[in-house]
Amino acid sequence: MEIPLQITFRAMPHSDSLETHVRRRAAKLDRIFQRLMSCRVVLEAAHRRHRHGKRYRVCIDLGLPRGEIAVSHAPGDDRNVEDAHAIVDEAFDEAIRRLEEWVHRRRGEVKRHPVARARERRLKLALTTR
Repeated sequence: MEIPLQITFRAMPHSDSLETHVRRRAAKLDRIFQRLMSCRVVLEAAHRRHRHGKRYRVCIDLGLPRGEIAVSHAPGDDRNVEDAHAIVDEAFDEAIRRLEEWVHRRRGEVKRHPVARARERRLKLALTTR
């Protein structure tokens, strides 16, 4: 990464173990695409509910050479996830999926429909027979 990883804790105390976990997961993003410009991670304790315990939200912003990927992840009301590490894992899994998709599109490795391929073959045949 060109700009160092930025980690922000909101409405919760700083945790060394959580910061180390985020740094480890962010290193995987850098291995997928080495020209990553920046990575900003915001960890926040969402509103506290007496019945459901602590809820966490993770926002990841990836700066790319020609764009940006933003991931915001918070568990739904039907899930009782109180572990911040698990929420960080889910958010980074989504960021990895989106970054891999972006890299594939950039390289032109996008799956095309069979109709478009057949049309392309007919066009090539028409051009070569002339």
